[in-house]
Amino acid sequence: MRAVLVHSLPGRLRFRVKPGALNRYDTAGLAQELGAIRGVKQVSLNPRTGGILLYYDRAAGSEAQTRQGLADLDAAPYLLRRPAARREEPVWSYIAYQLVRALTPPALKPAVTVLGSLPFFAAALKSLARPRLDVPVLDAAAIGASLAQGNTKAASTLIMLLKTGEYLEAWAKQRSRKNLTAALSLKPASVWVRPEAGLDRELPFDLLRPGDRVILRTGALIPIDGEVLEGRALVNEAAMTGEPLGVEKVPGSSIHGGTVIEEGELLVRTLKKGADTRYERIIQLIEDSEGAKADTEIKANRAAGRAVPFTFAAAALTWLFSRNFRKTAAVLSVDYSCAIKLATPLAFLTGIREGLGNGVFFKGGAPMEKFAAVDTVVFDKTGTLTQASPALARIIPYDGFSETSALKIAACLEEHFPHPVAKAVVAEALARGVRHREEHSQVKYIAAHGVASAYQGKHTVIGSRHFIGEDEGVDLSLAGEDEKAAAQEGCSVLYLAQEKKLAALLLIKDPLRPEAPEVVAMLRSLGVKWIYLLSGDNQKTAERIIQELSLDGGRGELLPQDKTAMVAYLRERGRTVAFVGDGMNDSPAMSAADVGIAMKDGADLAREVADITLKESSLYPLVIARLMAQRVIGRIHANTRAAIVLNSFFILMGLLENPVSGGAGGSRSVWLHNLTTLALSLNAMRLFLPEAKQ
Repeated sequence: MRAVLVHSLPGRLRFRVKPGALNRYDTAGLAQELGAIRGVKQVSLNPRTGGILLYYDRAAGSEAQTRQGLADLDAAPYLLRRPAARREEPVWSYIAYQLVRALTPPALKPAVTVLGSLPFFAAALKSLARPRLDVPVLDAAAIGASLAQGNTKAASTLIMLLKTGEYLEAWAKQRSRKNLTAALSLKPASVWVRPEAGLDRELPFDLLRPGDRVILRTGALIPIDGEVLEGRALVNEAAMTGEPLGVEKVPGSSIHGGTVIEEGELLVRTLKKGADTRYERIIQLIEDSEGAKADTEIKANRAAGRAVPFTFAAAALTWLFSRNFRKTAAVLSVDYSCAIKLATPLAFLTGIREGLGNGVFFKGGAPMEKFAAVDTVVFDKTGTLTQASPALARIIPYDGFSETSALKIAACLEEHFPHPVAKAVVAEALARGVRHREEHSQVKYIAAHGVASAYQGKHTVIGSRHFIGEDEGVDLSLAGEDEKAAAQEGCSVLYLAQEKKLAALLLIKDPLRPEAPEVVAMLRSLGVKWIYLLSGDNQKTAERIIQELSLDGGRGELLPQDKTAMVAYLRERGRTVAFVGDGMNDSPAMSAADVGIAMKDGADLAREVADITLKESSLYPLVIARLMAQRVIGRIHANTRAAIVLNSFFILMGLLENPVSGGAGGSRSVWLHNLTTLALSLNAMRLFLPEAKQ
C-alpha cells in the first residue's frame, strides 16, 4: 500500500494517503490486516484526512519492519465497489424494514423472505472466499437451514431477529458517539449578535454564519473561531495551549473556540463555527479511537470468531441426533459474537465519555486497557508532582539586613519581570504584607543571569551565583554553609547583593502539590506496585521528593534521553509502565512507556504524544483514570463471561425444547439470545463511576 511517512516517534508512525482515498476501502478489514503486521499493536485510520497511525512494540518489531509491512500490504481485497455512502439513521431504516415486512401480502411473503436472505448469503460467500468460517457464514447457514425445509416463516423470523440485532448495534453505537461528541461539543443553544445596523439580538447557534458579529462577555465559553473587532478582554486559552495565564485580546486579535473570557467584553467577527473550529477538531480523535481497537476488543472478537466452529459442531450434532431442521436452525442462530462484539466497544466508548466528565481524556480504548494493567508509574517532578509555580521557602539575611528589608528590595526589583522565580518573590512579599514602592532607577535585566539597578542610590543586584559572585565580584564565602544546607533541602538559591556586599540568600523550592501524597497512596491501593521519580532537577531535590512521598526510587539530573532509557529498562524487565509528565522534554519518555499521561497545563507536544490527558490542574484525575480503566476492563470481562454462559445455555435449550407445530421451533432460544445481547449492551453503557454524580 502506498503511503507517505509524515511523522515518526519511537513506537509510533504516522502515514498519509490522499484525503478520501481510504473511503474506497473496508476500513475495518484494512485495520485488521494492518494489525497483523509484526509488532503492530494499535491501528488508527482516519478516512477524512487520509491518516494512518500505527503504534508498534519495539521489542517485537522495528520501525523499518513496520514501514515495510505497510508497503507490502495488499489492500485490494478490501476495495469497495463504490465509495461508502453516509449511513442512514438506523431507526428510520429499521422502521422502513418492519413496515415492508408487515404490509407485504401473504402470497408474496415467501419471495420477499428469499430476497431478504440474499445479502446474508452474499456476506457468507465473501467470508468463505477468504476463507473464513465466521459469523456471516453462521447467519447464512441458519437462514439456509430453514429455507431448505421450505419453512419461509421460520427463515423470515430469523431474518427479522438478525435485522433487529443489527439495528440495536447501530443504535447503541450511534447513541454512544452522540453522547461522546456532546461531551466535547462547544455548540450553545444561542448567541448574541450585533448587526451592522440595528439592535443586538439573540440568534440560534445553528443560524450563525461566517461574517456575523458575535458579542462575548465575561465567563463566556467561546464557541467560534474569529477576529476581534471591538473591545478588550483577558482570554484563558488553557484548553488550546495549556497556558493558565489569561491572554489579552484587542481589536485585530484572533480567538479560538474552546477558550474562555475571564474578564472583559469582545465583539468578534465569526470566521468558523461548530465542527470547523480548531477546538472541535479534537472530535477526530473519536474516529481514531474507534479505528484503533484495544487488545481486549481484538481478543474478544477473535474469541467470538473461534466459537463459530463449535456452534456449527453443535448444529451438526443436533441434526445427526434429531433430524430436525428447526432445532438445527435455532442452534445456528445462537452465537457468542453478537453480545461480545457489541458490548466491548460500547464499554470503551462509555468510559471515554464518562472520563471526559471527570477530568480525564482517554484517546481510545487501548490506553484505557493498558492503564488498567499498569504496575509501574513513573513521574516527572516539575509541574507534575510539584506545582508548576515555584515558591519562596525562606530568606537568609546578611550584613545587617533583615528578612523584611531583603524581601522588600528583592520584590521591588523582581516585580518588573514575568519569570516564575520573580513571581514567587513578589507573591511572598504580598503574602507577608511587605510594601515595595518604586525606590530605584531603571532596571536592567541580564538574560539568564539576574537584575541590576540602583536602589535608593545604591547599586543593587539579584540573580544567580555566577552573576553575583563572578560577574559582579561579590564575596560569597560568608554563605558557604547556608548554600550547602539549601542544597540538602533541595532548594535553588537567588542571591541579593548591594554595593558589592551580600545582602541575602532567597531559597526557592518547587512545593509539592498538596494532593500528591494522597494520590500516591491511592494509586498503591489500586494495584500500582512501583512508583518512581525521574527528574532533570538536581539529585538532592529528587531525593527530597522521593523521601517525602515514600516513593520506590528515582533519579535526578537526567536528560530526556536518560528518562527514555530508564523507561525502556523498566519495560525490558517485564513492567507495564505509565509515564506522567508535562514538559516537551517528557515526550520521548511518554512515547517509550506503555501509557503516556500528560498534565492539563503541559506543553502542546506532551499532550499530543500522550495517550491520556488530565483535564484538571490536579493529580486526582490520575486516580479517576486508573479506577475508570479498571472498571471498564472488569465489566468487559464480566459481559464476556455472561455471554458465553447464557448463550451456551440457550444452545442447550434449543437442543432440548420440542418444536412447535407451524412455528419457528427453537425461536424461543433465538429471542432470548437477542434479549441477552441487548441487556449486555445496556449493561456496558451504565455509569462506571456513579459515585462521582453524588
